[in-house]
Amino acid sequence: MAESLALKAMRLLGRREYTRYELGKKLSPLADSPRDVQQLLDDFEEKQWIDDRRYTEAFIRTKRHRYGMRKIFKDLEVKGVAKSTILEYREEVLRGDFDAVKLVWAKKYSARPTTPMEWAKQARFLASRGFDSNVIRKVLSDPEFCVDTIDCYE
Repeated sequence: MAESLALKAMRLLGRREYTRYELGKKLSPLADSPRDVQQLLDDFEEKQWIDDRRYTEAFIRTKRHRYGMRKIFKDLEVKGVAKSTILEYREEVLRGDFDAVKLVWAKKYSARPTTPMEWAKQARFLASRGFDSNVIRKVLSDPEFCVDTIDCYE
């Protein structure tokens, strides 16, 4: 059974990165005992086939242009990445938050909010994407913020 467990794990890892927690969760129903899964995961970590830091980097790279820091960090916690590992990447995510909020906003809305209701609606949308309230306030209140994304990012 251990051989087929390792084979299943390698097939899963061949498709995408997994955290130790995620891979363990997927393999648990197939194993004879939880000890088998832990041994396999230890072996894979030793060979650097699974690495939570590498997973975190890939996850941030794919999500940071669509989501804010809060959502990214919450999703990483759910996937079993340690808080200490997440906090190592905090500055990198914060740096990209302002650019990401501009892109997400411009994709959804074509006009700046003119009424308090519109402002609140746009702010709620951005907050649901995990952006920090300070970043949202800065973008929606900035008179220099350009609506035309082509001009903004050239």
